[in-house]
Amino acid sequence: MFEQMRRNAKAIFWVIAIVFIVGMGIGGVAGVFTPKPFLAKIEGQKITYTEYKQMLQRAYGKYAEENPDKEIDDAAMDQINNDTFKQLKDEIVMNKAMKKYRIKVTDEDVMEKLNNPGDDVKQIPDFQVDGKFDMDKYMDALMTNDQFAQYLEASYRNSLPYEKLYERIKSEVVITMDDVKEDYIKKNDMADAKIIFFDAKKIKDVEASDAEIQAYYDENKEDYKKDPACKYKYIKMPLAASEADKNRAKTKIDSIYPEVNKDNFADMAMEYSEGPSAPKGGDLDWFGRGKMVAEFDEMVFKMAVGDISKPILTQFGWHIIYKRDTRKTEDGQDEVLASHILINVEPSQATKDNLGNIAMDIYDLAAEVGIDSAGSQMKYEVKETREFYADATYISGIGREESLVTFAFKNKVGAIADPIKQTDGSYLVAQISYKVGEHYQDLEEVKSRIKRTVETSKKAEVVIAKADSFVTAYQPEEWLAKAAEEGWEIVEATEITIDKSLPKVRKVDALNKAILDLGIDQHTELIKDDNGAYLAFVTSRTKPDMEKFETEKDSLLETLQESKETEHLNEWYQEAIQNAEVIDNRSLYDL
Repeated sequence: MFEQMRRNAKAIFWVIAIVFIVGMGIGGVAGVFTPKPFLAKIEGQKITYTEYKQMLQRAYGKYAEENPDKEIDDAAMDQINNDTFKQLKDEIVMNKAMKKYRIKVTDEDVMEKLNNPGDDVKQIPDFQVDGKFDMDKYMDALMTNDQFAQYLEASYRNSLPYEKLYERIKSEVVITMDDVKEDYIKKNDMADAKIIFFDAKKIKDVEASDAEIQAYYDENKEDYKKDPACKYKYIKMPLAASEADKNRAKTKIDSIYPEVNKDNFADMAMEYSEGPSAPKGGDLDWFGRGKMVAEFDEMVFKMAVGDISKPILTQFGWHIIYKRDTRKTEDGQDEVLASHILINVEPSQATKDNLGNIAMDIYDLAAEVGIDSAGSQMKYEVKETREFYADATYISGIGREESLVTFAFKNKVGAIADPIKQTDGSYLVAQISYKVGEHYQDLEEVKSRIKRTVETSKKAEVVIAKADSFVTAYQPEEWLAKAAEEGWEIVEATEITIDKSLPKVRKVDALNKAILDLGIDQHTELIKDDNGAYLAFVTSRTKPDMEKFETEKDSLLETLQESKETEHLNEWYQEAIQNAEVIDNRSLYDL
């Protein structure tokens, strides 16, 4: 593809550096998925454990490369796992959309992109002369550097399908000049106003009686109708280091300690430390009080400069600390310069295997006597989830275990799901404890929410009555002064438009409209809603400048078109992702 371009090259240039945002490189996965077993299914496409594990390993490698001083702990692994799955899901959903819209990328498309690079290329210093992009330099690099040319072509072949898809979605938006005019008027029809806010929250000593709560529930019962739901009783077995694991770590740190001195500390840390600072000889740089865990902090600040501590235990493991220096910050705070050797206290494979065996024992016992008795006999706490529904992605107390959602709605009460190993290494045994079809929430479940609603309504009735009395008692020219005397909030709002949310008042459509229907020095009638009542005095008024609109309407059309296209694309994307059919069985696998 580059032969003709190279024949037309005019000069030679070596590219020093270039950065592009590219995908994970998993676009070719679809064709190699095997039918069974599968770790997940996204939009009908199966993902095997092997395929996904390879993706995770690449993601772990990328994380380690970008964060050389950070450990990939359980939380990081969990986040990487979820991010990887999300990227895979996004790619599969977008690929399906590309097929639907028949998106194809031709050599001509790639050539056009290469001949008209974007700002990401133009801003590279090596392609600039006197601060401006030099097309000749860029083309010379493209013609003479095979690696760069191949990389750039591959990048464009990867990104162009997405660009074309997004342009296709955005093309569904058509903005007319009438739309532009309406938008211009809405944004430029403005007023300033002083607003008396009769705030319902200022009303005290209002309570909802049980009878009022019951009446509200009966009158609005359809609001509390729920889809079929399930609950689980479950036992969680957290993964934790055993005493044997702790003793092994202590034995190791004790064997290191006698060999450590000031002269060899950095070398010993690089050789033995299991913390992220090991490659830097255990150097923790300068830090102040409270920056380290309590045990470490207490030890390092009481040590003398040059001292090496005996091994101390923290939540991260066993540490040997070398205090190298101290200083005062500009505001007089103490800081220390220290290094450490860390030996992690982590569950061994034997501990992990043993926890898996315990989970199977609990599972077998629960199948015989039920999970309550199994928990009691095995000395584990049994908890119960809240109701969850067939479309749930999260179960209270358990977490994101979509396979358990599926299991619950396919099986009867009493059924026990196979033990699940969670991303943090813990195990979970769950038994279906409750199933119900369409139903109404019990009054007790929603009583506190109804109580707040009823009390808010009663407060609004009280404050509106006070506002009515206020309007009757005083003349409009007295309202602002009297409101201040009586302690009502007076909100000064500027540049009010029809869609603007006002300070303290928030967005009250009827109030905004009433203000914009007036001229300067006029006042609204009493506006009422569930939060109270409002009286507004217009202090300034700005009408849309339609002559200015006529001179700017073409650029306004372009701006609004772009804005609405972006809005439409975001809405389309969110809908596509949310509506994707996904079966996520990651919890059943050791990742």
